[in-house]
Amino acid sequence: MAEKIVKGGFRATLALIIAIIALIFSIISYQRTGGLVGLSNQIKTLQKKTDTLKKETIQQVEKLEEKTKRLKQETGEALEKLGKTLRFEKTREKK
Repeated sequence: MAEKIVKGGFRATLALIIAIIALIFSIISYQRTGGLVGLSNQIKTLQKKTDTLKKETIQQVEKLEEKTKRLKQETGEALEKLGKTLRFEKTREKK
């Protein structure tokens, strides 16, 4: 019987070895960067920043609402004074 010659055996083995080495390097790199612990710390930091930004935004919106109310009131008062002045002028002209 003739022996079967396997072609590409060396290439396949070499590719497997390179893939395993790459996997080991990626695991080592992941652990050096902090892995899941570092990720959870970053998430907590971002949540704190988000909460701070929410509070600041709420404060800014409340200030804006107060200013808007004040401006509406001042505008209403100014229009009322203007209306009284115009009515006074009309009554003055009629006399």
